[in-house]
Amino acid sequence: MTDQMLSVPTPDGEMGAFVRRPDGDGPFPVIVYFHHGPGLDEGTKESMGFLADAGYYVVSHDRYHREEPWLVADIAKLRAAGPEAEAAQKKFFGILLGTTDDMVESDLMALLAVVGKDPAARKAPMGVIGFCIGARSVMRSLAKHPDIFTAGVGLHPSFCTTEDADSPHVAVETYDGLLYIAFGSEDKMQSPDANKPFIDAVNDMPDGRGLAEIHPGADHGFSVPGGAYQKAAADRSYEKALEIFAKAVA
Repeated sequence: MTDQMLSVPTPDGEMGAFVRRPDGDGPFPVIVYFHHGPGLDEGTKESMGFLADAGYYVVSHDRYHREEPWLVADIAKLRAAGPEAEAAQKKFFGILLGTTDDMVESDLMALLAVVGKDPAARKAPMGVIGFCIGARSVMRSLAKHPDIFTAGVGLHPSFCTTEDADSPHVAVETYDGLLYIAFGSEDKMQSPDANKPFIDAVNDMPDGRGLAEIHPGADHGFSVPGGAYQKAAADRSYEKALEIFAKAVA
């Protein structure tokens, strides 16, 4: 595989983007990868490799670049007890939730402009995949850009089923492409029960275009190596992701 770093100019300053793709000139079909809440860590890069090994140009940009370049949360510190951990949790979740959908959209447009100039990257159609809060970004991107993204994947999604009138799950019925989402049965942060409207909406997509699964015994973060990684659930999820990308993107 080939790894490369991109520098992406945005209205809010330079943003980094990490690419993992097959060796060679390409052009390769593109998958935009919205990294999970903790940031673009080593487990994320390994996860990107699962897709790049199948022949895709996988690009993940720095969600938190407005705060600092390539911020990665120390999960052990966030989960610790005491005033210091509580302060760290408050700060990090302020950054996570403070990165609004509008900011994500602005960054995505800037990223696509740069990727569009890379001869190794094929033009649309593209796929999009997201993890945790990144799955919310997948849903917004599918809704806004059906001409670009023809297949989407959301793994252990966060903040996709809300009480807001524009909750991401509400737009599922408008999608024309393919969609796969997966939750872990033991996810306490974003439980399957709390996401039943989202799960039902995906499984109700016509012509078998949507599939939502609940993986037994899996916790939040099951698909990113390290932490709560569960190989059986992860393998099944990447298998289904590659299946729909092969149909709609490759």
